[in-house]
Amino acid sequence: MARMAHWVDAIPTFVVLTVVLFLPGWLVVRALGARGLEALAVSPAVSTGLITAFATVAQPLGVRWGLVPLAAVTAVSFVVAWVARRLFGHHDTELHPARRLLGRPQPDAALAIAIGAVLALATILPSIGRPDELVDSPDAVFHLSRIKTFLESGNFSIANPTLYPSGFHVWVGTSLLTGSADVLPGTNVATVLLAAVVWPIGCVALVRHALGTSRLVTYAAGLASAAFIAFPTALLGWGVLWPNLMATALTPGALALMLQAARSRRVGQWLAFAAALPGLALIQPNALVALLVFALTWFITARVRAGLMGHLAWRVVVRDLATVAVAVVVGLVVAPTVSALLASTQSYEWKDKVSVWAALVEVVGGRVLISDVLWGLVVLMVLGIGWIALRARAALPVVAMWLACVVLYVLSASSTMSWTALVTGYWYNDKIRLASLAAVPGVVLVAAAAPAVRELAGRVPALGRRPVAAALLGALTIPVLTLGLNGGTREQMLADFFRPADPSKVILSRDAQASLARLAALIPPGQGLVGRPENGSPLMWPLFGTRTLYRSIPIPPAGDGIVIGTGFDDMAHRPDVCEALARNDVRWAIDSSHVYWLDKPERSSGLKDLAKVDGVEAVRTDGQYTLYRITGCGLGAGM
Repeated sequence: MARMAHWVDAIPTFVVLTVVLFLPGWLVVRALGARGLEALAVSPAVSTGLITAFATVAQPLGVRWGLVPLAAVTAVSFVVAWVARRLFGHHDTELHPARRLLGRPQPDAALAIAIGAVLALATILPSIGRPDELVDSPDAVFHLSRIKTFLESGNFSIANPTLYPSGFHVWVGTSLLTGSADVLPGTNVATVLLAAVVWPIGCVALVRHALGTSRLVTYAAGLASAAFIAFPTALLGWGVLWPNLMATALTPGALALMLQAARSRRVGQWLAFAAALPGLALIQPNALVALLVFALTWFITARVRAGLMGHLAWRVVVRDLATVAVAVVVGLVVAPTVSALLASTQSYEWKDKVSVWAALVEVVGGRVLISDVLWGLVVLMVLGIGWIALRARAALPVVAMWLACVVLYVLSASSTMSWTALVTGYWYNDKIRLASLAAVPGVVLVAAAAPAVRELAGRVPALGRRPVAAALLGALTIPVLTLGLNGGTREQMLADFFRPADPSKVILSRDAQASLARLAALIPPGQGLVGRPENGSPLMWPLFGTRTLYRSIPIPPAGDGIVIGTGFDDMAHRPDVCEALARNDVRWAIDSSHVYWLDKPERSSGLKDLAKVDGVEAVRTDGQYTLYRITGCGLGAGM
């Protein structure tokens, strides 16, 4: 594994990842008739859908997925999109030729996005440290291994090796086919791209739709994209929930396009929005559920507001709300009965339940994974909600969206009733994911604080005569009360994810990686290795290409993995263990005094203290690791 010590070295990888993520989808949505910032914001979801779907189809057709098939798929999809628009969107208002070809540049929006990107990079890059730094989370093992499996096999199907939403992995793997980086640094660069480019683009697009396109609001949107710790900071390391990071980063852009299409009623924009949905589902299906929650919240709020203003009869409002309520209840009850995968997702249980009040403090005060309430963020959101209520009532549905996220969070964090899983199970009943989702409408509320502060400042005689100064004060209030007050907190959170102080929470230190790299060089190509997942050995697959039996932490609860994990120390009397070893061509074992903190040690009980196991022979010790050759089960004869 080649080291990538400096972020400058990652620039080529960053460029390739950006092109693969944006270009195919952007060409398609432009052919469908979407334009402007919304088209750019939604293009990564469309690209991911194209890449993942066609990479999966390529496998049964005997086509090895790569950049040439991607180029062909993009060209064909562009033509299909152009034809679809001609067939279904021919009633849309015709655009000026220059607008059709180039679009209409929006310098303020571009600068706002750049501001958000710079703030994100300034926070994220120093905290991570290096592009090849390993985040210490068990989920990272699975995600890195899946990308490596795609690259080594050439099979990028979502069913390789098991069915899983693989939009994130296919995008990263396809980009790494260029050879610009190894799996670990390439994946880290991909997550930085999502946090520092995709997220600000979506935030600026959404805020401009919700609050208008004034310069102050536009710049406030870029600043607000870096205001939250719950997103994207938390999901860069927690879990690691990289697919959820990608899905949430794409949600504001998809929501912005949905609102644009609903207002303009242009068929081309609806087609572009529809084209984004498969990609979101293939990244993380809960992104679709989030969009549905936001759409229903917007509809309900708009209906109630229409009733209050006399635009609709209350009997119509009540009828519509009752219809929505019935449909939602039926959907929640029926969905897990028809989807075993959803039922499994909803079965996740978390032990750290808190009181309702504590849950409210966590989600409203930003005290998620940290010990302090983010009072600056609270002040901004209060100001933003107040300004929306008094000056921008058309954006009240966004306040309702945020409240819906708060309710979901409280249910997940505090409720012990079984029925709540029907509602929060789409997010694995995980409050961290829901806190991150709350940042989507939360960005709009924070951005609304800028015009609120400007209005308050305008009442001060010295500033009232200087509107530019008042506007500047309004905009700068956002970074001062967030990055200024809590910059150290978010940096420490990321540093703890990548460099934990507790050695038991380090999966694989740099010294350990070096030891395993030297031991991996002793194993003939293609031969399998087994070791306790808790000692970090599964990472030998994505880091060094050693064919490890386990590629996740902990051991799967069924199949050959559990047979070997629990019976390896008794292979002399366990024919089933020998058969499992032979089926997987496992001829090497590795042991270590290092044990990662994760539980379920019973699944690997047969792989402890290999020096005492009959049927293995020590080959070399390097650091805390000892490599063994398996001589039992007749496997040693073929070495």
